[in-house]
Amino acid sequence: MQPDSVASSPTASEPADSPTTAPASAPATADTLTDQTNYLPRRKIISVFLACATVSITGLLDETMVAVALPIMSSDFNAGSQISWVANAFFVTSTSFQLTYGRLSDIWARKATLLVLMLIFFIGNVASSVSKTFIELLVFRAIAGIGGGGLPTIAQVIVSDVVSLRERGKYQGILGISVAFANGVGPVIGGVFASHVTWRWIFWLTLPMTVVSAIMVWFFMPLKPVEGDWRVKVRRVDWLGVALILASSTLIVLSLTWAGSEYSWDSPHVLVTLILGLAIAAAFVVWEWKGPRFPLLPLRIFKNSIVVGAAITQFINGFLTMVQVFYLPTFYQMAYGYSPTKSGAMLLPLTVVQTFTSTFSGLIVTWTGRYRELILIGWAMWSIGLGLLATLKADSPIGKQIGYSILTGIGIGQTFQPSLVAVQGALERKDMAVVTAMRSFARNLGGTIGLAIAGTMINNVLSSRLHSLPSSIITPDQLKAIVNNPVDTATNLAEPLRDDVIDAYRQGFRDVFILLAVLAAFAFFVAAALLKHRNLDRDDDKDLREQGLQFVKELKAAKSRPRRAGDPRKNAAEEKSLSATTTSEADGGRAEKP
Repeated sequence: MQPDSVASSPTASEPADSPTTAPASAPATADTLTDQTNYLPRRKIISVFLACATVSITGLLDETMVAVALPIMSSDFNAGSQISWVANAFFVTSTSFQLTYGRLSDIWARKATLLVLMLIFFIGNVASSVSKTFIELLVFRAIAGIGGGGLPTIAQVIVSDVVSLRERGKYQGILGISVAFANGVGPVIGGVFASHVTWRWIFWLTLPMTVVSAIMVWFFMPLKPVEGDWRVKVRRVDWLGVALILASSTLIVLSLTWAGSEYSWDSPHVLVTLILGLAIAAAFVVWEWKGPRFPLLPLRIFKNSIVVGAAITQFINGFLTMVQVFYLPTFYQMAYGYSPTKSGAMLLPLTVVQTFTSTFSGLIVTWTGRYRELILIGWAMWSIGLGLLATLKADSPIGKQIGYSILTGIGIGQTFQPSLVAVQGALERKDMAVVTAMRSFARNLGGTIGLAIAGTMINNVLSSRLHSLPSSIITPDQLKAIVNNPVDTATNLAEPLRDDVIDAYRQGFRDVFILLAVLAAFAFFVAAALLKHRNLDRDDDKDLREQGLQFVKELKAAKSRPRRAGDPRKNAAEEKSLSATTTSEADGGRAEKP
């Protein structure tokens, strides 16, 4: 038994990879963590699910709205190419903290962790909306990233707590609608606010959404609490692991963000930061292997080929998705002269298809119990769509632009949610939160690296093409301005030079699309080799559903029981008795049927 075990463990007759079964209120001991699995009745699942979807949309809308508004923010702050750090600051912190979310929710409970993250996110966006200087905006966006980065991850963990593995395909697939909705609607809203009102409305909009989400989490999530003294919980946190992963992730992401945009890839700034980050990452791996009782990332999970396959393919998924979401609107503005609003709207066909595909693929997983075929078809379609995007020319009709994007939307929808079911089904329940956070970390890291590499490729092609022009056509100042801000600068150039800039930009995107297509094809072969199929039906699903019904009945009984005013000791005694009764029932192996 690994030290990071849950309160219950498999019996001798269970296979090694069989999930553990925990009682409705199994308390944690010094050497265990509370199993928060709590299968709820359908009507309760719906309320939890709606709350999780609202939380995910709130966090993801923030990211996608900001992306389209960056050029206008740059003008307001006179930030030039530095404006990309508004998005980068959020990504650096959200990626760096990603691995901590899963284990902290194991120790402090899902609801408590989620509410704290929402508070941090709220504070960061309030401060961002009133920023007076560019530095202030960067700092506050970094704070918002600490909270916002964990919202979709914890939402996925909560949905997995309250429904069986096979049913997760359906619910996680529908939850994917929130991702597609944010990716599709966010750029449109951001473009409208930035162009017609003020970019500050982007942050103001998230504030009431965060409040509504917090209210839904507080009142409509009957989740299992994690009992115990707070001092014990503090001691369970792998603080050194937290420090190491935050330092290493921040340095690695920072170096990759600098590379190609701020400094060349072989500059001391990039190399020293990257090497130092990798060295600290190696120290983190050694510490997680030998040190903590409850590691942030138990290395034993990588003995499972499905976990390795999911980590690799989700890294590529994040790489491809972030490049498409962030650069496609810019591509349409440069290559076809679309407005910010129209270029943002061009993402809608992709996201609508992604929404439908994500939902339908989740339903197929629930109906058939199969996920492998969906994932493979998704990667194949994604690779084909990206390859076709690379063939777009200046006179390509809008039908081709939309049609090729639709193919990539099918790929995104079929490779994201089904892989979550695959990786969760490969491990015991005690590892569900950490493997979900690991998957999110891999995807976020892939997205950060993807943005850095894509930006470098486009800038290199643009710089190379412009440097080949005679100085009589383009001055050094013009060249620098075009590389730093091609969208705004190109509109003010004379006709021959503007055509050269647009052609160079289109060539840079062609190279990026080819790279993305190759990566999607590689992910197909990785998935075929490593993402083997596993049975999604668990022997103890029926027992856990019965325990969930009993849990809801006890909550109702506790709420309806009149409290004796003026006698808090008796009220506390009754609550303690209720908890003890639940634990006693659990110790018998299962809750009594209602």
